[in-house]
Amino acid sequence: MERNEFIKSLGLGVALICTGSCLSGCGGSKSDDPSPTPGGGGGGGGTVGTKVNVDLNSQLTYVGSFVSTGGVLFVRLAAGNSTSSFVATQAVCPHQGGTLNWVQASNLIQCSLHSSQYNSSGAVLAQPNDGGATTALKIYATSITGTVLTATIS
Repeated sequence: MERNEFIKSLGLGVALICTGSCLSGCGGSKSDDPSPTPGGGGGGGGTVGTKVNVDLNSQLTYVGSFVSTGGVLFVRLAAGNSTSSFVATQAVCPHQGGTLNWVQASNLIQCSLHSSQYNSSGAVLAQPNDGGATTALKIYATSITGTVLTATIS
């Protein structure tokens, strides 16, 4: 075998191997995909019964502060460390999975994707600006032990 023939066959072999690897990487079932599926609700939050904690010594230290962790959006609505000072909702918009944020100036939760708006009880204040429709947010029960605020996903 001459040098040119060897290089051509080697290049063809490498190309076939790479193509096979690429095609097998694109295949597989959807259940292998860990990323969320946008569009159509769900709302996130995780498994029912899961507990998500926030340390009040380092997070939610002032009225209007919020943090999203473990699929839960925690918001401090009032001073003091009683459960009535906080709300815990799902962290993603039920419309298409956008990130939810607390807007202190307006006292509402707003989706970063299509600007859906909700009050602190989870009720819809404004539908998405893309013409779609959304549903109310899930509100999770909270408890406080020491300086740890816990939301239980339901």
